[in-house]
Amino acid sequence: MTSSNRFANRLLLAVVGLVTLAVGAFLVIAALPGGGAVRDLLGPATTAVDDAVAATPIDAAGATGGSWLPLALALLCLLLVIVLVVAIGAHGHGRTDSVVVHDDPAGSIAVSSSFADTAITDALSGRRDVASVGVSAWTVRGRPALKVRVRLTAGSSPAPVVAAASDVVRGLDRALGETLPVLVEVAGASSGRGGAESRVA
Repeated sequence: MTSSNRFANRLLLAVVGLVTLAVGAFLVIAALPGGGAVRDLLGPATTAVDDAVAATPIDAAGATGGSWLPLALALLCLLLVIVLVVAIGAHGHGRTDSVVVHDDPAGSIAVSSSFADTAITDALSGRRDVASVGVSAWTVRGRPALKVRVRLTAGSSPAPVVAAASDVVRGLDRALGETLPVLVEVAGASSGRGGAESRVA
């Protein structure tokens, strides 16, 4: 539940990581005493770069000299930097400290997400079939939403816990006077997920 796409995040990290790893490995091998074969590749690469620069003049008539290839590479690097900055700005965002905010001429009234956390945790943690409860608040499509993660004790059925969590969430809605989108995730005693109920408007 972040404002950035999970697949895009992983793809971007994978591409940047692989490129960085490849460049780093090449430089390390070239610096080693036995890296002569790798260093020999730099000669043809330098020749290829010179040929590419010569084949891409800014002025086809050769009056001004220079190549547009470095400019294109600079623009590509600038685009990559912009994409990375946008990704960094979006990653991890979406969390919020308020679940309800009412604006009034006399001022604004905000209900902290810790209130929802305490209310839901206290209501569910006393059950024998509940091992732990975690509540987090996020901004989804411009409005606050809750994610409630409940871990079951060994051998417990998820159905009663899902029903109890739904009742608690409905009670929270009545207390707040506003219906919040809620994702209720129920996980088994192991690392696997036991079941889930989504209440996202």
